[in-house]
Amino acid sequence: MRMKRSGRTSIVIVFVVALIAAIVILFLMAGESPSGVAGRFLIALAKGDSKTLAELSYMDGLSQPEIEQKWKDTKEVTKYWAFNYSIRDTKELDPTTATVALGWYKDATNPNTYEEKFELPLIKRDGKWKIDVRGISRDMYPALPR
Repeated sequence: MRMKRSGRTSIVIVFVVALIAAIVILFLMAGESPSGVAGRFLIALAKGDSKTLAELSYMDGLSQPEIEQKWKDTKEVTKYWAFNYSIRDTKELDPTTATVALGWYKDATNPNTYEEKFELPLIKRDGKWKIDVRGISRDMYPALPR
């Protein structure tokens, strides 16, 4: 019976760890995709998370605290409104603009609800994708901040 010596590391384990580290670094350097931002935005919208909504929103001429307050006001008006969605497609129109196509169900509590199609417009500001809130259709979500 042979015993292994403790303290020796397999070259395969070292290679796998280095490969995983390289993938994580590349992922972090690449930034978040438009569909990733849209997904985070929609989750925050469903939860009424005004802080995250403000971080992911673009509203020309408004500061972050002003945008956050607008989302707080929206949350108060829509606190009983429920929706469901699916991300259908993402199109980067140029390096600074994109759209995310959605399948949207306005009333998730109604069994007779049907899918509607909407798009979230995105703008890249300071190297980060943000939802252009003023470009979202008011038919999609009531009381959107303006």
